[in-house]
Amino acid sequence: MYHYLDQISCEAGLFHIRQANLDDLELVRSLLIEAATWMGTLSFQQWKPEQFTEEEVQSYFDSRDIYLLCSNHEVIGMCTIQDDDPGYWGLLNESGYSYLHRLTLRNSYRGQNLSKEMINWAARRSKEQQRKGLRLDTAAQNAKLNSLYQKLGFEPKGSGQKGDRHYVLYEMNTDLYNSL
Repeated sequence: MYHYLDQISCEAGLFHIRQANLDDLELVRSLLIEAATWMGTLSFQQWKPEQFTEEEVQSYFDSRDIYLLCSNHEVIGMCTIQDDDPGYWGLLNESGYSYLHRLTLRNSYRGQNLSKEMINWAARRSKEQQRKGLRLDTAAQNAKLNSLYQKLGFEPKGSGQKGDRHYVLYEMNTDLYNSL
């Protein structure tokens, strides 16, 4: 049996969150590959299935906390939270913030506002850990995600480029963060 850290109760139902461990490596990898495959059907592909090698996903366990969203003990989504992100945030990287990455849901759970619920949970988790705020990034070309993050209270803090990938850096509005 798993130890659940928290629960999310929303219109879509009751969900539980647990922290992943190395035994979950293939499960985490399958979630990421499923999301990347789905992204391949869209006009802009932010992730590619082949990027999620066993070695790549294994490295996540060393550099960040991985959280799994569960419905009736079935893992249906995930996100990662790390203490810093100099690779994307560069000079804007600041100690004391939480950096959210790899937020994804199984295809059958998309469109139920669970991304919003997971983001708000990540903010609450960050507050519990005495972090200053919650930050994330997304591809500049991904208009849908940029719009979603702004609607959820994230404010642009900068931008950058890695290879041919342009991205936007976001931080959750301080008042919103403090209210959660």
